[in-house]
Amino acid sequence: MRKRYPLNQSPLYHLHRRKALAELLGLSLREVEALANAGMANYQCFERDERWIEWPRRRLQAIQRRLVRLLDRIEPPAYMHSGFRGRSYVTNAREHEWGIRLAKIDVRKFFPSTSARYVFRCFLATFECSDDVAAVLTKLTTISGHLPTGGSTSTILSFYAYKRMFDELADLSASRGVVMSCLVDDMTFSGEAATSRFLYEVRLIAGQYGLKVHKRHCFEPGQVKVVTGVALTPQGVRLPNQRRKNLQDATSAFAAEQDPWLKVKKGEQLLGRVTEAAQIEPRFRPYISVVARQLKEARRALTARS
Repeated sequence: MRKRYPLNQSPLYHLHRRKALAELLGLSLREVEALANAGMANYQCFERDERWIEWPRRRLQAIQRRLVRLLDRIEPPAYMHSGFRGRSYVTNAREHEWGIRLAKIDVRKFFPSTSARYVFRCFLATFECSDDVAAVLTKLTTISGHLPTGGSTSTILSFYAYKRMFDELADLSASRGVVMSCLVDDMTFSGEAATSRFLYEVRLIAGQYGLKVHKRHCFEPGQVKVVTGVALTPQGVRLPNQRRKNLQDATSAFAAEQDPWLKVKKGEQLLGRVTEAAQIEPRFRPYISVVARQLKEARRALTARS
């Protein structure tokens, strides 16, 4: 992994010329400004699985991915586990122990609630960009006044837009001896003081930044806890029961499938589930190569039949 550096060493920090921004993005100033001013034309919007998706078109998506690479090089705080390479839902869960009190809370509709005003403020105040550079960056990363639900930059910018809030919550946690971790809109706190009262204080702080929280859950020390899709148990982190059952069902469905095209599709789904399981429980790692080999054979059979 490429070495990270402090925020004030980022090429985005103290950026005061739009031309310099364009050069950083590998485009001409005219191209950057045209994309920044295109608005809704930059996006495909559609509904999928009862979620409204705002998906950037190819040219804007390329710029957003470039911005993600630049932002990912900045050293993140210890509590943040989303948007940065090497951090994930598994590392987020590993921050917490089974045998202590734990509390969870989510930000409601985080991306749609992350206003362009906060994104602009983060580029202006946190990155110390000039007004015009901050305005262009905001236009390139927001839609209709908020972060797009399908934007490449939305995960990492949702953190930077509310970094002051997250840092305030981290300070509150440290003052109470509580361990805090965040995965996008999912905040987890563990320690003796991680109670419903503590979550009430979290709600008040989030409210000061215009955000609403929901899905509040508190767990006592002896309870099995599921944190961002990972079960904390006396034996360490494990697959939750439902995910374990889904893996077993996917294995059976792949083995029983006779249709060549469906077998490939189910094999791809199974490979994804096994790979995810191996991130949580290393004992699943040998099965990745087994499933990959079986999937390769299924693809070969489909090609031969075609």
